[in-house]
Order: sequence, then structure tokens, then C-alpha cells
Amino acid sequence: MALNIIKDKYLRVVEGLSLLILLLAAAIFYLKLGQTATPLIIHFEADKGVDFLAGRLQIFGILISGLTIILINLFLADFLYFRERFLSYILSFTGLLVSVLILIAIAVIISVN
Repeated sequence: MALNIIKDKYLRVVEGLSLLILLLAAAIFYLKLGQTATPLIIHFEADKGVDFLAGRLQIFGILISGLTIILINLFLADFLYFRERFLSYILSFTGLLVSVLILIAIAVIISVN
């Protein structure tokens, strides 16, 4: 089965951009905190302080979850391309939104640590 969304330039750009942003988030995280052996601060409240710590593997779990969501959306967008093209666009842009949100989350984790 050939990927139908490769023929559509908008979907091709959006899916490629979402994967590129996720790869950028992984590279930034690895360069900034990849060698850190101490637990990382994941959640911080101003009045209570640190309330959630995690290791590097949990952060990479966030990235793997994002990749899984993007790949599932890619498969669904390809499956629904000829039946409901608008839904394919929605799924692709949702993958882009997930990538941007993960990039923001990684940036926040890096800035707190």
C-alpha cells in the first residue's frame, strides 16, 4: 500500500514538519540534559515547590509517546485520505500541534533544570 498523503503537498509538509519538530525536541533534550544523572524536575509549583521528579528515560518516554501519536495520525490520515480528506488534514495538523506542545514541554523541563 502506497502512502496516499505523500502525493498531497500540504499533508507531506505538515507531517514532515511535525516529525522534524519532534526530532529537534529530542536533539535539544539530549544536548542539554542527556548526560545528567540526577533526577529531573518535571513539575514545579510556586507555593509547594517541586512535586514531581523523573529520570531521563521518562522524558524520552514523552518523546516516544509523541512519535506514536504522530505515526498513528499519519496512518489514519492515509487511510481516510480518499474518503474524508478534511479529516486527514485535521489529523495531520493535530500531529503538528502535538509536536509543538512536546517541544514546549521539553523547553520548560530544560529551563527548570
